[in-house]
Amino acid sequence: MMRKKNNIVVGLTTFNTEMLGISVPALGKLRQKFMLIIYNDNPMTNITRRQIRKLGYCGDLTVINSDENIGEFRARMAIVDAAREMRPDWIVFCDDDDILSDIDIPNVSDDNFAVIQNAIILRHRVGDLLRAMENPNDIEPDGENTELVRPHVGLAGTPVRANILFGLARTLPDLYDMIHKIDEKLDFYPPVDAMMWNFVNIYARHQNHNAVPIYMDKINYIKNELDTVRIKYNLLAKPARNIREHYHRALDKYNTALHAVLDAAALRG
Repeated sequence: MMRKKNNIVVGLTTFNTEMLGISVPALGKLRQKFMLIIYNDNPMTNITRRQIRKLGYCGDLTVINSDENIGEFRARMAIVDAAREMRPDWIVFCDDDDILSDIDIPNVSDDNFAVIQNAIILRHRVGDLLRAMENPNDIEPDGENTELVRPHVGLAGTPVRANILFGLARTLPDLYDMIHKIDEKLDFYPPVDAMMWNFVNIYARHQNHNAVPIYMDKINYIKNELDTVRIKYNLLAKPARNIREHYHRALDKYNTALHAVLDAAALRG
């Protein structure tokens, strides 16, 4: 597939800001040009541009320090709102404790609203994370400590057309209370990434029945699962048992809420 020059925004959300020591240096090593927007969702700390520069990132940069904790979902959508004036073609999200190793985007059809790729998940060994920070290409999946996810289906690490995210953002104010009520009933960290990926798919196909993602068989994301959810949010990363069943039920509730909002908007014209 042919490549073309794209205007790209990388959106980075953070709460435990020391985790930026994992993600930002990796972004500083990317060869592609992009605009970085960091949303700090921790009102007890303040991030400066100088801190980010010291971590090795020297490109276009916007830092947003929140005066209240709004959660990962709303923080990502705040990044989308901030990206409007930059008029990007694509937006890709990265978590503060993960590594985005490539943002190359092929020249694809207008019906392709996202570019799905592969990821490596780091599960147990800190040494694997340190090696990935030094060289993201130096990680060999072993199926136990380092797992290859092919394809990686989720919003983090997946470039999405900016116009889809801008349109989705306009529908969401009516949805935030519904999502919060669903979240409150969970005894584990809400599956925000899977929920948002579903939202992007639902909205894209609501706008265009021919809309589909496209798949590139390459690794572009290294996901850190060394218990950082417990460290960052003091919550279980996953349900204690029947993981798929609990996730399926939660995602069904989120999807139903979005469909209701889109249907109501269609009725209003």
